[in-house]
Amino acid sequence: MEENKQTTKKKNPVKWMILSVLLLLMGYGMYRLVMFYYAPHRSTQQIYLVPGDAVFILHSNNPVSDWKRFSTSEPWQCLRRSPAFADVARDASKLDSALQANERLLALAGKRDLMISVHRMRHEKLGFLYILDLQKVSEVKTLKEQIDKLYAWMNYGVTYRKYKDTEIIELRDPKTRDMLYTAFVDNHYIASSTAGLIEASISERNDPVIGLDPLFMEADQSTDDDGVCRIFVQHATLPRLLDLYMGKRKGYLPAIGASMAYTGLSLQADKEKFALKGYTFLKDTVSPYIATLLHSEGREMTAHKILSDRTAFYTSICVDNPVSFVEEMEGMLANNEPSLYATYKESYERIENMLDLSLRDDFLSWMAGEFAVIELEPGLLGHDTEMLLAVRAEELGRAQEKMEYIEKQVKKNTPVHIRKANYKGYEINYVELKGFFALFFGKMFEKFEKPYYTYVNDFVVFSNKPATLLSFIEDYEQERTLRNDNGFKQVLAQIDSRSTYFVYTNSIKFFPLMEPLLNQKTWEGWSANREIVYSFPYSALQIVGDRQKVALRMVMNYHPYHPLVMPEEALYEENDTEISEKAVIDELNRFYAEKFQGNIYREFYSGGALKSECEIRNGRRNGKYHEYFENGSLKIRGRYDKDHPTGTWKYYTEDGALEKKVRL
Repeated sequence: MEENKQTTKKKNPVKWMILSVLLLLMGYGMYRLVMFYYAPHRSTQQIYLVPGDAVFILHSNNPVSDWKRFSTSEPWQCLRRSPAFADVARDASKLDSALQANERLLALAGKRDLMISVHRMRHEKLGFLYILDLQKVSEVKTLKEQIDKLYAWMNYGVTYRKYKDTEIIELRDPKTRDMLYTAFVDNHYIASSTAGLIEASISERNDPVIGLDPLFMEADQSTDDDGVCRIFVQHATLPRLLDLYMGKRKGYLPAIGASMAYTGLSLQADKEKFALKGYTFLKDTVSPYIATLLHSEGREMTAHKILSDRTAFYTSICVDNPVSFVEEMEGMLANNEPSLYATYKESYERIENMLDLSLRDDFLSWMAGEFAVIELEPGLLGHDTEMLLAVRAEELGRAQEKMEYIEKQVKKNTPVHIRKANYKGYEINYVELKGFFALFFGKMFEKFEKPYYTYVNDFVVFSNKPATLLSFIEDYEQERTLRNDNGFKQVLAQIDSRSTYFVYTNSIKFFPLMEPLLNQKTWEGWSANREIVYSFPYSALQIVGDRQKVALRMVMNYHPYHPLVMPEEALYEENDTEISEKAVIDELNRFYAEKFQGNIYREFYSGGALKSECEIRNGRRNGKYHEYFENGSLKIRGRYDKDHPTGTWKYYTEDGALEKKVRL
């Protein structure tokens, strides 16, 4: 038992990947010897040996050269400096040394098709299968000599066993007792540290799943071979892999992924970025909402011209026309999921009957088809997530007219209170629009069922809380927008201007928001290496819809992160800025406290606990004041009169005892 425990502890998938490549090279000679003396020739397509539960499939037609291109890129050099990649760097050095010591072997084996498939195994493990197309290998004697040297260098024990008439070669590490399993299958040499993958590959040869899937064939034919390698994603198996790293909050990603069959991508790597480009192919049976969305060719994105540069995460959906989008979705829903369509129609008609309006004419008709949802970096307004939804209008005057009509109908037919205020010339509105956005556009918009909103440029901008809307107005007035953000401009220059679905992330600003998205183990790993995460500050994923295949592009920009060490005078300037910023935020908080929160102004600790609360009148503190320790116990009790403390103030210790009284 102790021996098995030790073996499990020391297993390293990256080490086995490097070792597998070495053994794949070694397999040339062994294969030629077997083929030369005993076996008849049989050729099998490489993809036929990939087990059907593969999540990712990597393909290179020149693995040695491609590895050199990738391993010398600056983004990879950054990743390998991380403690999490220490084993990768160490084993990569061993690989380089081994290849340099076997130049003749490298010359013989450098240009062969290599396929690596990635699988989720039991017990939260990943499995890797390596498939090398041997084709025709010459100079057998010389190659065998090189392989013999490789055996001696590795000092591995070798055993053999049969599986379905195929011989599996088992290589045992004498130090760790870890195993590597290899076999010759027709014109291929396969290897894995997981015996089950070798056996699954042998079984797959006569009954291939992925290799005979027409959608994979399309992805294979459509994916360019001009990058470091090609990467294929099987979306049916992807959720099980994501479960290893993500927490319960996955949002709308599973719904989109469930509608896709395969994605084929070409990987590019240079000193400034990793980039992926390719196509996604949809399943025959697909969610009507997702199918309708991905059929749309989208439109040019413009929301970044008004949205704050404090944006951490930006998601955009663009459709040709909202009305036709809904009509197509309804048709697909009625034909493919009649019970779901009945539920949809029931909700639709209930809202229309209750408010005595037409959702299509009064709500959808003024929209231009661009919907942008953003999450702002946390900190300015407390710990809660700050979100904005920007809906582009064909003509803003018509949008205002229709929204005012909806407000009128809500007020007339429901007990909901309509609130309005004016902030620096911008009309701030509140009306309960429960179910409107989620009904037509899915879960992404369900947080905006009771929104505050205003009008900016060509957009109606909604928020989940008024303070966020007011701070957005401040940013827009000061031209602190994504349009003027250098990082966002870099990303925008590398993608198409026309988009159907778009995601942008600023990793430094988004990092604090990642914790609820990841499980504890993954979060701890990312936290320990946050400087590496920060070195990839801007990333974007873009999908452009099409009736046949969906174009996909992904970019991760690289810029080495170096924490700033500011001189003392700069620290004083920063403190002055922070004080000024706090004054602005204080003003915003007081404004919406008086207008929207029943004249109570509250402050919170960074961790979310209530710090203080005070009554407000005419924008000033006026009335009872309570301040609390972070554990929730009362710290100070007093009163304000026109922003000035008055009367007797009482101070308490953290355990609740009265410490002193002060008469003001």
